[in-house]
Amino acid sequence: MLKPLDITHIPQKPGVYLFKTSKDEILYIGKAKNLYKRVSQYFTPGSVRKQDMLAQADHIDFIVVENESESLYLESNLIKQHLPPFNNMLKGANAYAYIKLTRHPVPQILITRKKLNDGATYIGPKHNTKELKKFLQYLRQIIQYRTCPLAQFNQKKLCSDYYFQLCKGRCAKSDLPAPDYNKLIVSFFKGNTKPIEEKIKNLILEAVNTQNFERAAKLRDIYYQIDQFVEKQTVEFAKSITGYLLQIRKIGARTCFIILNFREGKLVDVIRHHQDSSDIDEGTMIASFASDFGDFTDQGTYYATMSCKFTKEENTRLDQLFDNFFDSYVLAQTMKGDSVMNDLLRTLQSRYHLSKFPYHIECLDISHLSGDYTSGGLPCMIGGLEEKKLYRKYKITSVKNDDYLALQEVLTRRFKLNEQNPDLDQLPDLFILDGGKGQLGILSDLVQKYPHFQKLRSQVQFAALGKGEARSTAHIGQKSKKSDSLVGETLYVWDFGEIHEYSLVYDESDKLLIKLRNEAHRFANYYRKQQMKTDFQKSVKRVSKKNKS
Repeated sequence: MLKPLDITHIPQKPGVYLFKTSKDEILYIGKAKNLYKRVSQYFTPGSVRKQDMLAQADHIDFIVVENESESLYLESNLIKQHLPPFNNMLKGANAYAYIKLTRHPVPQILITRKKLNDGATYIGPKHNTKELKKFLQYLRQIIQYRTCPLAQFNQKKLCSDYYFQLCKGRCAKSDLPAPDYNKLIVSFFKGNTKPIEEKIKNLILEAVNTQNFERAAKLRDIYYQIDQFVEKQTVEFAKSITGYLLQIRKIGARTCFIILNFREGKLVDVIRHHQDSSDIDEGTMIASFASDFGDFTDQGTYYATMSCKFTKEENTRLDQLFDNFFDSYVLAQTMKGDSVMNDLLRTLQSRYHLSKFPYHIECLDISHLSGDYTSGGLPCMIGGLEEKKLYRKYKITSVKNDDYLALQEVLTRRFKLNEQNPDLDQLPDLFILDGGKGQLGILSDLVQKYPHFQKLRSQVQFAALGKGEARSTAHIGQKSKKSDSLVGETLYVWDFGEIHEYSLVYDESDKLLIKLRNEAHRFANYYRKQQMKTDFQKSVKRVSKKNKS
């Protein structure tokens, strides 16, 4: 009889999972796009090897990351570091693939397993070679790049790629200008998809105008495949970085530590530790780590055993890594029934004098493109965790290029203010408007317009989250090196007329608000882009019908 393992605390997020013994020894390390679904599969009838591992396992740990690429990257390094007995070792060179753009006036683009110091541009690592090849096939129909190994110009014959319109044939046509697709592809994989999307749109309209509807349909399909290939790339740090980085955070009634182990610029291990007290002296605790990791020096937002300067991009990536690992800890403790999340929410209530315990929080953001495709995104948190089933989205057509009126419309629809006796279920304890103090004027206007809005006073606490007026938006949400406050972030709590202003503090409680605000941005932008795609598809169909007639 196998010992039952608790998996209820494992989230449905991408990451790495670790089967461990009662002595915290690692038996097996795996990766997953959805941690909960993947780990659940281990408890179905399987091989003897799997049963042997489960018989020795005492608990399952996990680390949440941004996406599948990062999960493979971290899994590979953790396996090499710990050599778990039940892992089939990943071969270092074959763990993931890169897109290589050669150093040549007409660059060759190919997929490679090895990253060499040859002056070429490498994009990756990418976890799914099959999908990567499929994507490059799509991309080649748009920008017609070279894949052949020939490096000379003035070739006498053109290959079949030219006749299939997959290559411009620059090897035989020396009068053609040098291509600029290197910059275009690198920019695309960093998230700037607009240039390629615009190029595809123009090609579709060109195909429709020439009544080549088969090509137009094919290009349309490529256009809709673009998004699935866009994800945040794993940043490799400078190869000189070898050592440990430490960050300390107060979470509820405890002090938590995350230590990242880097070897030649690669993250190879993550060490998590906590003390059941928030009054621990940081200097004393850091000194206690010295015997195991070496002497740490203060680097501003973290401590390091090595002397190095990170680039702006690397520092941003480090912030994301620490956030992910601390989020994993909080999530794991919460799912296990620990009071850590309730502690964070209670801190919010007492710090900002909220009328209700903020168990159910919603945040509203408006997105538009120069006044068009105005959309409202309203994500939700229940008990400090995102609850996607309760997300709401709003298509706004009555106003254009006016965030104030757009917010007013969404609030009217969300709280059914047009109805005298609305049937409101699942009201939030805390409702946040993104944008700052000025947005709260909308609420005063709604009280004047809908007197029954006052009935919500005892049910919903309204607030606005905004940036400092004289602050640079480049630093919003980042910790100041000289204080513990979030630079420029202010919470305005509205009490049906009276406004109380609070500067946010850099701790895990306030980061729940920042996280929900950022999710509101993402969700509103996502819905706006959906509307734009739908409208674009309709316009292509209209042009097709017009040309056919």
